[in-house]
Amino acid sequence: MPQRTGTQGPLAVLEGAVPAAQVHELEQRLPGLTRGEGELESAFDHHAPVSRGAVPGRARTDHNPLNRREYLLKVTGRVAD
Repeated sequence: MPQRTGTQGPLAVLEGAVPAAQVHELEQRLPGLTRGEGELESAFDHHAPVSRGAVPGRARTDHNPLNRREYLLKVTGRVAD
């Protein structure tokens, strides 16, 4: 949600808060929205807990370090039994 808009010389400036989960999408869309002339500056502002629904999860994309034998076999290029 925009909090402040204005101009600084020839520049149009839009300031506001963007949830961290949406920053990457904004970076991807910005060139199309600004004909390739837009720039995004961002800085961490604060932490706010999410209280909606279940905690998000994701599948493991690497080796499981909690299973030491399997982890060491896979990291060294050997195959686990």
